[in-house]
Amino acid sequence: MARFFFDLVDNGTSYPDTEGTDLPTLASAEDEAARALLEIAKDQMPNGTFRQVALQVHAGTTASLFVVKATFELIRNEPYPDQQVGA
Repeated sequence: MARFFFDLVDNGTSYPDTEGTDLPTLASAEDEAARALLEIAKDQMPNGTFRQVALQVHAGTTASLFVVKATFELIRNEPYPDQQVGA
C-alpha cells in the first residue's frame, strides 16, 4: 500500500490534503481521483460562468504524480430575456 495525497485546486485556490489515502496502486489512485472529481462536479456547480477544479495527486512530496482536471463554463449563444424559454 502507498499513501496518496489529493490536493484540491478550485479556481486557483489550493486546499491541501493533509491526511492522504492508502491505496494499493497508482492506477487505483487515478480511479479514486477521477471518481472524487466527478462527485465535486456533480455536487458543486459553478457560481457564475466559469470554474476549474483539479486534483493534484502526489505521494507526500512536492512533485505531482498526475493531475485530474475539470472545467465548467456557461456559454450563452445569444442574449435572452428573464423569462421562461418557450413562453
